[in-house]
Amino acid sequence: MQEYIEQLWETVTIEFMVKFFIAYFFVVWIGLVLWVARDISHRSNSRLFQMLCVLVIIFLTPLWIFLYLLIRPRRSVYEKYQEEIEQNLAILWDIVHERLERAPGEMLLCHNCQSPIEADYLICPECKTAVKHNCKNCKKEIRSSWEVCPYCKTKQDKKSNPMKKKKKSDY
Repeated sequence: MQEYIEQLWETVTIEFMVKFFIAYFFVVWIGLVLWVARDISHRSNSRLFQMLCVLVIIFLTPLWIFLYLLIRPRRSVYEKYQEEIEQNLAILWDIVHERLERAPGEMLLCHNCQSPIEADYLICPECKTAVKHNCKNCKKEIRSSWEVCPYCKTKQDKKSNPMKKKKKSDY
């Protein structure tokens, strides 16, 4: 056993070590290229962006993996779709829940002051809170409490209510 270790130690030279580290460097580099290609395909649908990220790793050595980690999208495409589905389901749940609780001809309640309002009101007559507004993209009428338009999937801005009266302390 000791002879084997001595023979192994004699064969290990500086040249062998340099070749070993060069081979190791290329194995790590190829692994990084494959990982980046797989990772970016899960994070972006843009073929151009995918190719750019892989080319950055191929031509700029593995040290540029930190650049890739900075420019890659935070969430995968699957996570984005999952979030969008959850938002749409929440909107549908609100609609179904509201329709199940309300009898025909029954009035709704303002989400701000809980006073009764009719379904076609745009603002609450009591607190002047906007109950509905038009979507900024498709211009269809939607509720003010919705974060996403259920017709065109556009995120809605959280605006302060222009109909609300200012207090004397605001002047």
